[in-house]
Amino acid sequence: MKKYIIIAISLLIVFLQSCTDPAVTGVSLDKTSISMPVNGTASVSAILEPSDIFGRVQWSSTNAAVATVVDGTITAISEGSAQIVATVGDFTASCNVTVTPEITAITLDKTKLRLKIDSTQTVSATLTPLLPAEATNNLMWISTNPEVATVDNTGKITAVSLGTANIVASVGTLTAICSVSVYDYIPPSLAGTNYNLIYLDAPTVDIIGTNNIVTDFRSDGVNNNFYVWNGLNAGTLTGTNFYGNTDWLSFVVTGAGGWSGAAINVKPNAQLDKLKAITDDTSGKYYLHFAIKSSTTNSYAFKLGYGASAATVVLGTASMESTLPFGNFTRNGQWQEVEIPMNYFKAKGLRYTTGMATTDIFVMLAGGTAGVKLEIDAVFIYKKP
Repeated sequence: MKKYIIIAISLLIVFLQSCTDPAVTGVSLDKTSISMPVNGTASVSAILEPSDIFGRVQWSSTNAAVATVVDGTITAISEGSAQIVATVGDFTASCNVTVTPEITAITLDKTKLRLKIDSTQTVSATLTPLLPAEATNNLMWISTNPEVATVDNTGKITAVSLGTANIVASVGTLTAICSVSVYDYIPPSLAGTNYNLIYLDAPTVDIIGTNNIVTDFRSDGVNNNFYVWNGLNAGTLTGTNFYGNTDWLSFVVTGAGGWSGAAINVKPNAQLDKLKAITDDTSGKYYLHFAIKSSTTNSYAFKLGYGASAATVVLGTASMESTLPFGNFTRNGQWQEVEIPMNYFKAKGLRYTTGMATTDIFVMLAGGTAGVKLEIDAVFIYKKP
């Protein structure tokens, strides 16, 4: 009887060994090195050989004060290095872990975007302190409104439907946000790049997006100032501006004094140096854009620059400022869009340089006939696609 019991026990042991100790011939990890910040997490997976075998993986860290591991999920504890080891039977594989300083801030290269439906744009994140590229594996991307815009784990945003959404990049409790507006139609004049703003309402600036704005010369009362000369009084705003919002410039000529005009004047600052790219450009894609409305037949003159390199364009049928008309516009009291190639001004001698002194970025002249209105909006220089 004892003989049969011993045989039964021996067979059971062989059976259990065959179930719990599979024929594993090797183990490897899907990552052999990882860089991650303090408090970051990352995952590694064990790959057994042969590929159709299953076995119990034991995980361990050679320096638990730096990094710990549970079922392949690594948590960074403090700066330093450690090895994460996976063991299956007699086989082991390791991943070298470098723990970098804790992330203190996240910044995005774009904080506002306007996208047409079905278009895409990629947002890049910078971590502070600057860390190896692998550390961005800890960056999480989400959309607050995926029905409007989605985002993948590389920061690529896809516009889905009309509306707004925030794209949020986060590491732990740190976040950075890019506001996305999705449109079914964007006016061509707002779909360019390299915008140099002179006068534009805030909602339209949001459509352009801060990442598309090179310079902002809109009046701020400090470096950028709006001057009105004798001969103009403030006009009355009725209706909406060129882009359907509420702000624009409206004046009425009094007939008294000089030019009956106004100007945006900029003091010397680093922003002025950025204008050099406009007159250095050889692509012919830069344009002066503005909108104007009138019901009268008089001519209007507009100047870019100041002093010897200033250049004038005249709209109407009569010369002004010793300049022949460039063309005219429809005089029906409705907004008319005007776009003039910057090459036109360059041919007249306009040159932007670095280190420019105080200058009038944009001058508007309405002549001296009392009662004439000067109504203008959406003044900027930009580069067409």
